[in-house]
Amino acid sequence: MRSASAIYTVMVLTWVGPTVAARAEAITAEGAPKSADPPTIAAPSPGAQPQEVNDAKKNAKAAALTPIVPSPRNPLRPAFQLYAEIDLPILAVGLVFAEARLVHSQAAYCAPKCDPSGLNAIDRSTAGYWSPGWQTASDYGLYAVGVGAAALIFADEGILPGLNDSVVVAESALAATAVASIMTLAAGRPRPFLYGTKAPLSTRNSADAGLSFLSSHAALSFAMVTSTLVTMRRLHPGSKLTWIVAGVGGAMATFVATARVLGGMHFITDVVGGAVVGTSVGVLVPSLHGSPVSIVPVAGDGQHGLALAARF
Repeated sequence: MRSASAIYTVMVLTWVGPTVAARAEAITAEGAPKSADPPTIAAPSPGAQPQEVNDAKKNAKAAALTPIVPSPRNPLRPAFQLYAEIDLPILAVGLVFAEARLVHSQAAYCAPKCDPSGLNAIDRSTAGYWSPGWQTASDYGLYAVGVGAAALIFADEGILPGLNDSVVVAESALAATAVASIMTLAAGRPRPFLYGTKAPLSTRNSADAGLSFLSSHAALSFAMVTSTLVTMRRLHPGSKLTWIVAGVGGAMATFVATARVLGGMHFITDVVGGAVVGTSVGVLVPSLHGSPVSIVPVAGDGQHGLALAARF
């Protein structure tokens, strides 16, 4: 953000004496006060040589992150600042790790039928479940979570800022899926339908039958809901909208997780673990992205208040 080309400052709260008023003011980089742009390095020591100071400034500039420029039309949007050094690796690694399960070719160790006596009491209650209908419902529920999250962000922000913030939600989803995939391959836990004979024999002997823990559907849906919630909280702090997003989104993600259990694809502990991973990643990934808007104090000419400064 420090290497940005323009500064948009919106004064949202200004008062003179006892009178309170609100005004908006756009300032370009050429007309912005010098104090509006914070220094990129610490103040040099008194004994520092001019050449050393210049070298330090060059190094700081070279080490600065490269911003992926969002739309500058509205300084209050988007919620996140993207950087090439952060976002591109997350997307790339997430895609590779998320596809890791596709290379798995071994059947479950106990196929075609497993003994439920070794399961814990909670998971034993769903051993042998099999329902293609609930499996399809979980897929459609997952699609609905993704479409709903994108629709909400684009409707709230518009195309370009919405696209910017959707990248962060997509990163959260990919990261959660990647973590789930790695844990699933490492655990190699048989799916619930292997503890019965309702599922077709070909399905019970497939490589997918040994990928139960943890649920990638649950991780993915909860990651999208949580990261969307974080986005809305940044865009509308203190608004009731965030509670609506939390309630509706949480209910949809819970439906997806429940459908995976009823479909015989995952045990209860599988979806609980997926929900924990998805929620955690949904908070962690957005926290890596600072907002392009900062709040700074404003004083001078008998006025004082707060200003929003956005750098692009």
